[in-house]
Amino acid sequence: MKGTALSGRGAGKPIGRYFSRAWQAWCWLGLGLIATGLHLVEPTSLMGQLSYLAVAVSASAVAWIGAGRAVGDRTVGRLIALGVTLSAAGDLVFQALEWLTDSPPDVSVADVPWLCSYLALSAALLRMLSLTRHRHGAFRDVLVDVAVISVLVLLVEWELSVGALVTDSSQPVLSRVVWALYPAFDAVLIALVLRVVATRHHLRGMSVVFAAGAMCWLLADFAYLVIASADVVSTWLDTGWLLGAMLLAASTWQRPDAAPAARESRMGLGSVALAMLPLLVPGVIELLAWLRGNDANPIALLGAIILLVVLAFLRGARLLASEARARELLRSQERYSSAVAANSSDAVLVLDADGVIRNDAPQFAALLGSPEAPTRGAQVLDFATPVDLVESDAAFARALLSPGHVFEAEFEVADRDGRPMWLGTRLVNLLEDPDVAGVVVNIHDATHRKLAEQELVHQAFHDSLTGLPNRALFGDRVGQALERDRRTPLHAAVLYLDLDGFKGVNDSFGHEAGDRLLCEVARRLLSAVRAGDTVTRLGGDEFAILLEQSNRPIAEAQEVSRRILQSLLMPVEIESQLVTISASVGIALADSDSTAASLMRDADIAMYRAKAVGKGQSVVYEPSMRTAAVERLRIENDLVHALERDQLRLAYQPVVLMETGEILGFEALLRWHHPELGVLPPDKFIPVAEESGLIAPIGQWVLGEACRQAAQWRRDLPASGNLSMAVNVSGRQVASDTLVQHVATALADSGLAPSSLVLEMTETVLIQDPETAAARLQELRRLGVRLAVDDFGTGYSSLSYLRQFSVDILKVDRSFVATITDAVAIPPIVRGLLDLGRTLGLEIIAEGVEYDVQREVLLAQGCDLAQGFLFARPLSPSDARTLLTGTLRSAAAVPTG
Repeated sequence: MKGTALSGRGAGKPIGRYFSRAWQAWCWLGLGLIATGLHLVEPTSLMGQLSYLAVAVSASAVAWIGAGRAVGDRTVGRLIALGVTLSAAGDLVFQALEWLTDSPPDVSVADVPWLCSYLALSAALLRMLSLTRHRHGAFRDVLVDVAVISVLVLLVEWELSVGALVTDSSQPVLSRVVWALYPAFDAVLIALVLRVVATRHHLRGMSVVFAAGAMCWLLADFAYLVIASADVVSTWLDTGWLLGAMLLAASTWQRPDAAPAARESRMGLGSVALAMLPLLVPGVIELLAWLRGNDANPIALLGAIILLVVLAFLRGARLLASEARARELLRSQERYSSAVAANSSDAVLVLDADGVIRNDAPQFAALLGSPEAPTRGAQVLDFATPVDLVESDAAFARALLSPGHVFEAEFEVADRDGRPMWLGTRLVNLLEDPDVAGVVVNIHDATHRKLAEQELVHQAFHDSLTGLPNRALFGDRVGQALERDRRTPLHAAVLYLDLDGFKGVNDSFGHEAGDRLLCEVARRLLSAVRAGDTVTRLGGDEFAILLEQSNRPIAEAQEVSRRILQSLLMPVEIESQLVTISASVGIALADSDSTAASLMRDADIAMYRAKAVGKGQSVVYEPSMRTAAVERLRIENDLVHALERDQLRLAYQPVVLMETGEILGFEALLRWHHPELGVLPPDKFIPVAEESGLIAPIGQWVLGEACRQAAQWRRDLPASGNLSMAVNVSGRQVASDTLVQHVATALADSGLAPSSLVLEMTETVLIQDPETAAARLQELRRLGVRLAVDDFGTGYSSLSYLRQFSVDILKVDRSFVATITDAVAIPPIVRGLLDLGRTLGLEIIAEGVEYDVQREVLLAQGCDLAQGFLFARPLSPSDARTLLTGTLRSAAAVPTG
């Protein structure tokens, strides 16, 4: 039968199965009523007695069948079946005694199963009530209610007849005890039935049918107890007992009550009513006594008691309503808290002093990749393993030692799958709080934030283009290396690199190509250093390398430098073209007084020395280099204010016609009258001015001052003729778009004729950017100025570039003129330069003529113009004017014709 019921539920038709079982029960109940009817026709006949027993026994059988087919808890059904069976057993024993003795005694062995049947049914009711009680102490409340009702019923029964039976000394003690047990058990059963009925949500299924059957028994028992002559209504009493047995048996076939977990036990109006019943007892007893004529009229007292009970009931109902509202508010708050917790990214754990989880924390389990794993009773280590277990234990220990104080910490952990993550935690020890009794730990996933922080730290200390450490991180590592050096005999070294020619790559191919070149250089540097060394991009095309823990720092630094320079020799393909670059390397070795800043500064100084002596090589720092660097820095700082403080001066060296000594023009030479360092020549500060960008305003001032001076001499000394003024122009000025405008402004402001201005530039300046230089020279020629190539012959490809540029004057460098020491044997290089100049139709000026033999040889080779100490040193404006005036007077004194 059980299998049939289960298969019916599994087949998805539980309602049909349910009605099938109910129909069977009610069909049997109909047959039982027919048998009962036969008993009513002839209750004393054999047929009537047999029909009574048939109903009682069949009820027992039906009850056991129904209990066996029950779904879920079968204890209630079995207890009901036991009660019906015991009742039937009592009926059988009593009927057997009646047949054997014709007059059975008032108290017999049949009373034992009858009394036990009450106990079984009472146990069934208690079981039914206990299954639906979950509030702490709720079942004890049920027992109290049952006891109250039982006492009330016993008091009423005592007044009706029980008191008289128990106190009747003419009856045997055993009889009186047995007769007293029936009303006592009736009272308990009545109390249990009322308690079930008082709970409204139990009035369905098994509870309803069982209550109906029990009430039939109780009414029959009560009538038997109250009516003086039971023989008068014996047939109806038998009917009540039989109908009760059939209903009790049918209750085992009914659908069971709802699952206990789905109900919340609470006090209802029925419970309040039960609590008020004891107040009515005194009035009822007085009423019964009055009806019997024993006491005075109790109507007023009973009315007052009823009024008080009603008022108390209303007050209790109000209290229940308040409780219901409070419960609903509590449930709302619980739902709110549950919803917030379920949709929160944070997890909350409650740990005991041993670190065992005391609460259900599905968010914590889900956070660590185990959403279905139970947390209560588990350890945190069952879900995640801290990378630093000592740190996590220390944080928990701090929380235990400081109750009530909040501690925050972050831990790197690995979940059950080994996935790394960061957890942010907030711990507070509430072990002494009776409502919590644990360490509360709020946990959230801090992985994304920590990764973002790590990325920001990486970006803050690494170059975004090459991924190498940047200057800040490099300085920190150098400082750490120096600290280690002080504890060991080993030493560190720093290599400072600057790429040679990188600006040309950027200008020719663009910045994106330059970035690719820098990345390739970074890769080659990493392959050239030792394991554990630090390669850094400091910015632009500057790199640095830290060599740590070396017992041969100089040798190893030079070997690393050699490998670096060798690795850079391999060309790099950029936009289908092969580009070769080199680097200048400065090496600085750490000593006991070194700091990170000083070591990098010394390496930087050595790098600039390497670049100055020829590039593509390495130089080891020496203390003397620092003096030069300090002086250079001072020059750079002071040069910023030199122009505004009127510290710049022009000296003028004449250009003469060697045969007659006539002055044809001057070359303006810049001098810096430093207030502390004295007069500085151009080679001391012009390179600094070009690198710092100060050459533009200085060059503009030189142009304006030289043109103004030449124009003034020509106005004051008309006899000077077409006196020229030569001004040197740097590479920065030639590359600048403002040079032509500055020249035009200087000529216009001074009134000097453009043909009187000669702009001198070295061939090195011209070949740095030939296309720009050629365009700039064409613009200058359109102004009408003359152009001269200075230091001709010292460059890389003088002849080819001389044909490309349109110039007017060729100046032979003093280094070539100095080779003339004999009037007989002229150096071939000098003869070749002079022949080249005449072939190209250029005006030739020899520089650095200091001896008569040089003058004679140059004149003999057709070079008419010269500059040099043989004729005059660079002069101040006043001395140059005096020399010019004297020359003019001498020329005027020479007779003509």
